[in-house]
Amino acid sequence: MLAFFVKLIFYVIRLIPVRLAGAIGATMGRIAYFLDERHRNIALRNLKRIYPDKDQAWHKTTALASFAELGRTTFEMPHVFLRSKEFLKSRVEFDGENEIHQAFGAGHGVIFVGFHFSNWELSAQTVSLLGQPCSQIYRPLRQQTLEEMLSCWRERFGNKLHSRDESIRWIPKTLKQGGILALLVDQHLSNGIPVPFLGHLAKSTIMPAVYARKNNTPVFSGILHRIGHDFRFRMEYRQISFPPASDNVDQDLCDFTEATYASFAEAIQQRPELWLWIHRRWLYLDEQEVEGGQNA
Repeated sequence: MLAFFVKLIFYVIRLIPVRLAGAIGATMGRIAYFLDERHRNIALRNLKRIYPDKDQAWHKTTALASFAELGRTTFEMPHVFLRSKEFLKSRVEFDGENEIHQAFGAGHGVIFVGFHFSNWELSAQTVSLLGQPCSQIYRPLRQQTLEEMLSCWRERFGNKLHSRDESIRWIPKTLKQGGILALLVDQHLSNGIPVPFLGHLAKSTIMPAVYARKNNTPVFSGILHRIGHDFRFRMEYRQISFPPASDNVDQDLCDFTEATYASFAEAIQQRPELWLWIHRRWLYLDEQEVEGGQNA
């Protein structure tokens, strides 16, 4: 029943011009900022951590704009999931397309890393818009019928979804065959390793670093820049330059992962409101600070 209502709502929003749908979503996001105290406080805490020199008014304004961006992205999703490939491709400018096509032909596979920056659902489709479907790691929904519906939409241009709960034995095989792996890397990972992200330690996945170091697989960041507030974007593909490998594997993996994060830092600094600040990205530090306060 839930999947039916979600599908109905998506098809209704699909009938609304995408710019108007985004504007409605941004308004709903601003309303959510005032109603959702828990996530508002998380966003403000994160912004204060990363931008301690900014005043309280800036933190609140940026958090409010981030909620508006989340609402805009949410209301754009029906267009991402239901509009044609030609329509979506017409709304994206591609920067670095030649470099990724060269990487596809090198035979070592390609890894794309992304963030929850701008419209990340569209970002996940951009490689397939260029005719190169990829395998993606994601977190499935608990509601099975809703999960099946969303998976169908996400895979409609040829992408293949793999739950983060399944075995990863398929990954080296995919890369060995020259395939493409894509994943979002900006979420807290409870069993990850602490790596600086925007200057502060955060538990992180080292998966891209493992395959980059072991198999010489090229890793690209995919940054979807929103142009203004409209449903128009510039997709920037940038190959990440890793430091030379050493005899210290653990340090290499940390350095490689930090280089991955550094590739996104400039985009976030330029338009911080486009990133998803409501996630407890620095939970590792939050927990340490709580423990420190209790022991004081």
